Amino acid sequence: MNHDEHTERTARGTAVYAETFGVSTGELRAVFADRVGRRFADEAVLAAGGPAWHDPSLDDRSRSVAIITALICAGVRGGRLTTHLERAVRAGLDQAALEVLTVLLSLYVGQALTSVAAEEIHTFFAERHDAP
Repeated sequence: MNHDEHTERTARGTAVYAETFGVSTGELRAVFADRVGRRFADEAVLAAGGPAWHDPSLDDRSRSVAIITALICAGVRGGRLTTHLERAVRAGLDQAALEVLTVLLSLYVGQALTSVAAEEIHTFFAERHDAP
């Protein structure tokens, strides 16, 4: 990767993570490094600037479904899941869609993982006052 490609990927990745964390692009590097360390943050930003987040074959809504599915299946909870729930809402997913996602996933990965995620999704929307 040449310098211009590296710079462009870093800018795109910074924008993705800044939007995900709800901070400005100027704040992102420090916020992310505080969370996971500078090396990991720099590599994650560079990766996010590539096709995973920028190929037009997937829209942001589809990416959110994929990411939340992966997080649920890995047992990720708390702030890491909530960060992506916020992004999913901004991408057009609502409580009903996310609840149905947990029901669908329970058929394939079991209720032990999905029931915990369903509880977090329910709480997330209840706290936002967006519940139906």
